[in-house]
Amino acid sequence: MPSRNMGKSKPTLLSWASRVTEAPARIAILCVAVLFISVSGGILIGKLFGPQSQEIELQVVNALAMPIEAEKPVAATRVFVPESPYAYNDYPVEARTEEIPLVTAALPIEREAVETMKPDPVIETLAVEKLTSEQPAWKRYAALAPPLQDKPLIAIVIDDVGLSHQRVEELNALPALLTLAYLPYAPSLQRKVELTRREGNEVMLHLPMEPSSPDADPGPDALLTGLDIEELRRRTIRNLDSFSGYVGVNNHMGSRFTADGEAMAVVMDIMAARGLLFLDSKTTSASTGYRLAVERGMPSVKRDIFIDHVIEDEAILKQLAKVEVIAERSGVAIAIGHPHPATIRALKKWLPEAKKKGFLFVPVSAVTALTFKG
Repeated sequence: MPSRNMGKSKPTLLSWASRVTEAPARIAILCVAVLFISVSGGILIGKLFGPQSQEIELQVVNALAMPIEAEKPVAATRVFVPESPYAYNDYPVEARTEEIPLVTAALPIEREAVETMKPDPVIETLAVEKLTSEQPAWKRYAALAPPLQDKPLIAIVIDDVGLSHQRVEELNALPALLTLAYLPYAPSLQRKVELTRREGNEVMLHLPMEPSSPDADPGPDALLTGLDIEELRRRTIRNLDSFSGYVGVNNHMGSRFTADGEAMAVVMDIMAARGLLFLDSKTTSASTGYRLAVERGMPSVKRDIFIDHVIEDEAILKQLAKVEVIAERSGVAIAIGHPHPATIRALKKWLPEAKKKGFLFVPVSAVTALTFKG
């Protein structure tokens, strides 16, 4: 008896594929099924392993990002680490005493002709501007000061700025003209500097220098007494090229470095060539910075008082009261603080009261202009 399958060939893979391709509806159903299986499998795997791996990744990122603020939101929360990772401020002994130092004004001296230095070729940042017929940087980037009336003047300088965008906004919102000294290794520097200048405040560069304490870390590319001249020059130029729009420099820490006249001379030569002013933070009474700046015809002034070596609201307000005494006695006072929450709170309370008393708040450049001729 003949078989039912006689005369019929067995189906092959090729013939099966041909049938499928002849039916578009079958292709669509097949694709949807494959897609559904893939998505379901991915969700299942994500539930099993996703939370643990994500948690580990965030822990690693947070550990690396501790010194600075998170520029982007993490887990729907913006993280700020407001203080410097190198928060030791290298205060001199005199900052802890009750003595109120006298103001020492810059001596007028003719500017020496110094050839503008070229930037290190390995530094891919801002080009050094040649200061020929243009105004020097300390005048070109100076904040617009109010008319200097017959009032005692106060210049408030806030060091260690730039690591927290939130603190930058809070400082710029304070009701008086300030000078903000930015750390050269802070993130998104130029954006924050431009914000500060738009708000009418003045900008300085807070240059990291070697402290006396071996346990204190001044930060990346700090100027150290043990560096050879070429490395010292390279680090100085790299720091100065970290952003633009600043009138001058003051030292971050530096109780050891500023006391070394030879090392400081190398740095001051570079700054003088760029037309910068120098504010000596006076972290040591042995600092050579002010003297070397004046010798090079640079506008220069000294810090009179630190306002937050004790980081408490009442202690800071007491220091600000001393600032008033200095300004009344000498006509001008330069005070240095830091972007601590307590400092910002104290300034927010004190600044309007000081204005009512007749004190005039000015940028550092306005103080140097009082006695500098050049």
